[in-house]
Amino acid sequence: MMDPVAVRRPSFLFTTLFLLATMVLYPVAGALLFSLAGGSGEAVLGGGGIGGLLGPLRMAQASGQLMMLALPVLLLAAWHVRAPLFSLESLRFLGVRGGFDWRLAGFAVAGVFLLQPLVFTVAGLQNLFLWPALGAAGAEVVRQQAVMEVFIAELAHAGSVGEFLVVASVLAVVPAVTEELLFRGYVQGNYTRSMRPFSAVLLTGTMFAFFHMSAANLLPLALLGWYIGYIYSRTGNLAVPVSVHFVNNMAALLLLLSAGSSPVAGSDPELLLFKVWWWVLLLLSLWLFIWVMRRFSAIASSS
Repeated sequence: MMDPVAVRRPSFLFTTLFLLATMVLYPVAGALLFSLAGGSGEAVLGGGGIGGLLGPLRMAQASGQLMMLALPVLLLAAWHVRAPLFSLESLRFLGVRGGFDWRLAGFAVAGVFLLQPLVFTVAGLQNLFLWPALGAAGAEVVRQQAVMEVFIAELAHAGSVGEFLVVASVLAVVPAVTEELLFRGYVQGNYTRSMRPFSAVLLTGTMFAFFHMSAANLLPLALLGWYIGYIYSRTGNLAVPVSVHFVNNMAALLLLLSAGSSPVAGSDPELLLFKVWWWVLLLLSLWLFIWVMRRFSAIASSS
């Protein structure tokens, strides 16, 4: 698919330096906003919780992503194409365009659901074998992951429909839009000018995983990033990966809420890996995933 603004895309070096700067500054800005809201990063990392800071922290989370991820990308896109902010040309530079195909989005969303057993299996194998083998370093990874899961569970707590809509916006809508603008719309779009699309997908997806700063979820997030990158490479329409990202986040949020406020208490989900039926389910999901991707590719090629 020809990129109508490829000639104006920045170099690989410029894109990479911008991405690295964003990855460094984003957590710093988040910590600053959290501090301004009255929170303590040390208390959270130490397992102290966020207490009565839910409202300010949610606002800081959404504001940080909008200011540090979306706004710089939108400004850069307008600068690259020498057009006003939010002009059709600057938005097209980021893959924001019309002609949304519901069939493509439907197959793409089905694909991300069918990938979940593989993602769960990879995470479970890490928990069972990799982290114990790494000794103290692995134990610290597990501890940090447990703290983060409790933190996210607190952040996702919703006592009313109105609060749930706020939580869904903060944890599903805003990340889907801002992260896809950065990683697929800007970074992957620029990388495709400097390398093969396949390489651009792999590199962008890998950076997407590192961006989330979770050693325990590095490989699962890379799988998700590679998949979403592939979806974007075949459609060229940012609305499709945004839809996939949003549905993935929303499904995780609903699962978390249905599990209660303590997602790690009283269960060992990795024990599923010792069940024969789980591996049958995994093989079936992968077979269906391949079928869905073939249908997706056929529709994308004919569009």
